[in-house]
Amino acid sequence: MDQPQKKMKVLVVEDDAFSRQYITSVIRMGDYEVMEARDGAEGLAMFESFAPDLIFSDISMPVMDGLEMLERIRRKSHETIVVMTTAFGSAEFTLKALRLRANDYLVKPVVPKDIIANLRKYADVLAARSVEREVIGFILERYLKLRLDNRLEVLGKVADRLMQETEGRIQPADRMGVRLGLLEIIINAIEHGNLGITYLDKKSAIEGKGAELNDLVIERSSQEPYKSRRVQIQFQMNAEMCEWIIVDEGEGFDWQSVPDPNDPANLMSMHGRGILLARMNFDEVIYIGRGNQVILRKKLVKPA
Repeated sequence: MDQPQKKMKVLVVEDDAFSRQYITSVIRMGDYEVMEARDGAEGLAMFESFAPDLIFSDISMPVMDGLEMLERIRRKSHETIVVMTTAFGSAEFTLKALRLRANDYLVKPVVPKDIIANLRKYADVLAARSVEREVIGFILERYLKLRLDNRLEVLGKVADRLMQETEGRIQPADRMGVRLGLLEIIINAIEHGNLGITYLDKKSAIEGKGAELNDLVIERSSQEPYKSRRVQIQFQMNAEMCEWIIVDEGEGFDWQSVPDPNDPANLMSMHGRGILLARMNFDEVIYIGRGNQVILRKKLVKPA
């Protein structure tokens, strides 16, 4: 008999009372446990006592800011997912947060659709975490090939299955970032590649100016030529490196125009967000040809 699934535990750290209550009220609409903290010091204490799976945190706060809180959390856990909320114009702080291993960021004003999308995405990732361990130190090479349809709801499990292959070889501090980076690129391959959803389509859906994004995905998934398209993932690992090659069957895109993740000015734009986050977590992100094939590479640690 299946064990009942645990509720995802979410912590909201925000000094502005209205913003904190607003984000918390959106989270409480779903089936999640949620707690609040008024600053980074309270947030750090709640991290210890509540043990959240996911944290939404402001950056600029009194007593202890979000960056110091994040840095202290990362000394103890690399598995807790941290999403920073940032005001327009604070790109330098956002970039610092990503370098401190924040997993994602949301630009204020945060709207319910953004919060709900993050909750669903990370709930899938957490539910898919594997308990299987393998004696990977004896393995010299690994190879795996997957072919996916366009169902977004299975991608958390797909990312986790890919991460199983790297058990013990990617630094613990890097594992969650790599897992989420894979997820972002595979989502891009389906949404922007196979389903042909453009940046403007997605922006309009998120801002409520067009069809809901989920409705748009469902609609395209039932129409030709989109519904017959597939994503192929090829994974291989040797003693030095992991490599994932992700290929979609879409029309491609101008990958050379993707924002430079080292330029803080680009962080406030949602364009190229998934690629930007991937570049923060992989040693190499290489697009080929018309942009419907991407190679991700991560250097490995030597097995103990």
